[in-house]
Amino acid sequence: MPPDQKGIDVLACLGDAEHPDTWSSTPHHLLQAGRARGILREGLKLDPGALRRRRIGWNLLRALSGSGYGGYQFSVDFQEHLWAAQRPMLRGRSVLNQFQLFPPSIVGDESILKAFYIDGTLKQLFEYNRHPSGWRVKREAIERERAGYHAAQAIVTMSRFAADSVIGDYGIHPRKVHVVVPGANFDAEAYERWYAAADPTPPTDRPLRLLFVGKYWKRKGLDRLLRGLVLARARGLDATLRVIGCDSTDLPRTLRGVKGVDWCGYISRNSEAERLFNLMAQCDVGCLLSRQEFSAIALREYLALGLVVAGPDTGGCRDLMVEGGSISIPPAASDEDVADALMRLRDPTAFERMRQVAWEHRRSATWETSVAQLERILSALPPAGGPA
Repeated sequence: MPPDQKGIDVLACLGDAEHPDTWSSTPHHLLQAGRARGILREGLKLDPGALRRRRIGWNLLRALSGSGYGGYQFSVDFQEHLWAAQRPMLRGRSVLNQFQLFPPSIVGDESILKAFYIDGTLKQLFEYNRHPSGWRVKREAIERERAGYHAAQAIVTMSRFAADSVIGDYGIHPRKVHVVVPGANFDAEAYERWYAAADPTPPTDRPLRLLFVGKYWKRKGLDRLLRGLVLARARGLDATLRVIGCDSTDLPRTLRGVKGVDWCGYISRNSEAERLFNLMAQCDVGCLLSRQEFSAIALREYLALGLVVAGPDTGGCRDLMVEGGSISIPPAASDEDVADALMRLRDPTAFERMRQVAWEHRRSATWETSVAQLERILSALPPAGGPA
């Protein structure tokens, strides 16, 4: 990158950063917004699938040695082979990595400017999310992660929850650590069309429309939401629930027949983007009751559409919601507690205040806003190959 050109040359993640199916399309949308602003130039194409045979052999050897099974993606073998073909073209350039590890060969290459943009650290993944990897793999990965953070010029996290771990668990100076909350993974043109035509006064002559978006019903707390909704409706809450990403048959039989639920199933963000967008925008309250969560993009998508949010008080999720326009529900909340939270939406005056706050903060939840914050951080970095 020329010395007078600010920003980052390459965005990297586990997979193809250009492809909309990678990591729920987060790198794809970040890259689109970054290009539009001139601070990101291209996405790296890494292919974890090409290492499938090496993964099988590596896991077998680890199991036989008693080191524990699983976690190949955190190993030196995986990282070095994953990056091998791309490494020569990275010399003298800058890389923003959305995975917590660089291979040691890149960590030690001072010509490459290295930065991170992560939703959580590996220590949090192993302990908070209880990732099933061998104990030795975890220990070695955290040490290499620490080395990578020390070699980087900046570590940007998606929440204060993650930033606190980078500083406290890895000994990184707070000056190098920044928080930029992610944006909604919506197509920019489709969002602008909706934004220009959106009506700030939804109809009042229908039930309150709740929305849940997520593939993993248990981790995302759909069962908790359904049980809470049954109790709240029995108390008089006039509300329906639209579920996107799950089929009723995915859940236990006792939850499949809950009344007032519209099961939409899986909807592709690529081939059915317009339908997905419209189904979400027709609702009033976006719900997510995750048991564990670093930074759920669904919360940003709800807010970008001006929906009141009923979100989880866990991990970094509070940073992704807006004060005054959301309700926080902790993982330990009982079904009665969830019902109590939903009943708060029954008060028309209180709900209208929350809806106005959410509506006013729509633009703040887009990648356009997040990238503007990233620009201030990345533009202050020295050029690749230059002095630290």
